[in-house]
Amino acid sequence: MEHYNLKDIKTEINMRGIKAKTIVNHKNATIKNLLLDAGEAIPLHHMPVDVTFFILGGTGKITIGETTYSVKPQDIVICPVNVGMSVQADKSSPLSFLNIKTPGI
Repeated sequence: MEHYNLKDIKTEINMRGIKAKTIVNHKNATIKNLLLDAGEAIPLHHMPVDVTFFILGGTGKITIGETTYSVKPQDIVICPVNVGMSVQADKSSPLSFLNIKTPGI
């Protein structure tokens, strides 16, 4: 059992050059808090797992396949295995979200 606060987790730079805090990292799930500066983006990419986005703060756009969603705090967007995805923070707002990766079924 563990207890900690998100603000106390070390921020690192991930393989795409994005600020990230690793919350959980094991074989069944990876949960990270990704932090985009205003106007920053994660380019189109595909993952061999299901990815769930839970918006913590800010606004932006998440594209899954051919559909783009405008997102705000408390929104949830789900991307199935191997579907193209990208994330863009609005130019006027940073974007903070949980990126939850789980094995595809």
